[in-house]
Amino acid sequence: MTTGGSVKEVIHLAQQAGGKVKGAAFLVDRSAGRAQFTVPFFAALKMDVITYPPEECPLCKQGLAVVKPGSRKV
Repeated sequence: MTTGGSVKEVIHLAQQAGGKVKGAAFLVDRSAGRAQFTVPFFAALKMDVITYPPEECPLCKQGLAVVKPGSRKV
């Protein structure tokens, strides 16, 4: 988990469908605890990983190919 955006979307969808979300869990929290949720959450490992907006990405500026393996299309 980096920003928690996908998790927030899933929590919202579950609540809209009548579900009662009691919490969220992650193997790795790459926000180092900065992500906030409306339910309690737990991460087995917390890391502080630098993320860049696309226009500030050092690899992009060098012309290197960047691949995004994940998806946020719910």
